[in-house]
Amino acid sequence: MTVLRTLYYVNQFFGGMGGEEKSDLPVGFREGAIGPARRFQELCGGSAEVAGTVYCGDNYFSLHQSEALKSILDIARQHAVQMLVAGPAFGSGRYGVACAELCHSTNVSLNIPCISGMYPESPGVELYEEYKDKGVLLVPTSESVSGMEDALSKMARFASKLVKGEATGSAIEEGYIPRGFRLDAIVEKSGAERAIDMLLNKLAGRTFATEIPIESVKEIPVAPPIADLKKARLALVTTAGIVAPGNPDGFKTARNTRWKKYPIDKMESMKDASWDVWHGGYNTIFMHENPNYGVPLDMCREIEREGVFGQIYPYFYGTPGNLALISAMQAIGMEILGDMKAEGIDAALLVST
Repeated sequence: MTVLRTLYYVNQFFGGMGGEEKSDLPVGFREGAIGPARRFQELCGGSAEVAGTVYCGDNYFSLHQSEALKSILDIARQHAVQMLVAGPAFGSGRYGVACAELCHSTNVSLNIPCISGMYPESPGVELYEEYKDKGVLLVPTSESVSGMEDALSKMARFASKLVKGEATGSAIEEGYIPRGFRLDAIVEKSGAERAIDMLLNKLAGRTFATEIPIESVKEIPVAPPIADLKKARLALVTTAGIVAPGNPDGFKTARNTRWKKYPIDKMESMKDASWDVWHGGYNTIFMHENPNYGVPLDMCREIEREGVFGQIYPYFYGTPGNLALISAMQAIGMEILGDMKAEGIDAALLVST
């Protein structure tokens, strides 16, 4: 039986290195299977051999993506692996993004198949759908690690199909997450006939499955009005990419998965301090000259003194929003919301970039 030499990728937690305190751990390698790689190898039943396990901290990968990818690709070449398996990442945002980026880079650079798994609403899924790599498969998992056995079983099944040389069918038939393109197939009815059948089923109230699904975004309900604006605590939020000088927090000009808040309590205007602008979606010259365009602190101080609202929160929240994944920005929004609630903030002003 053919056996695929496999490189397995995990983050610091599943590699047994530690939790969040080890999230800055650089890329490392161990011979053989560790963590979930052991069970994956067992489930493959001899069709895949984990030649080694590569690990990396979530923060390190996020802040040093190019370096991390280069290190892992070098390891893959050195060990002449024939397949990469990453995760499963479940609902973890940073881990999911790392798995998706690594699978894409490995498939493009080394032309070997890659398999991963994560929760369908993970930010990594949007990357997978955007890249549309024919050599990458992503299986849906539960949001939590409780679904580990099921996730690894699905991943092992696809690995076994690769060894046997079996063709992979459509996402609907096989159960993997759609990659955003359709596979050619021989069918009995023409496209016109199938379209008419769907229309008739729809008019008759019968169930049918479209061949070209349209992505829909959940509707966001409008928040109720503030009961007493004069007592409200207002927070300023920006996606304009205004960051501390030198970008010490490691923001990227596109596809960010993190946010930060910066102090403004002793300032009357954003010009009272030095800022950098880290954004790849617009000409940032005017924002460098006057960062009040992104965080309107000068005007808000004026209306604060007029008593229009109670108080400006002494920090502003920020992230570069360029080319951001919807799911990543939703995750950022929920994290910021949690911080706002803990800080007793009543309302937020988000300025359009």
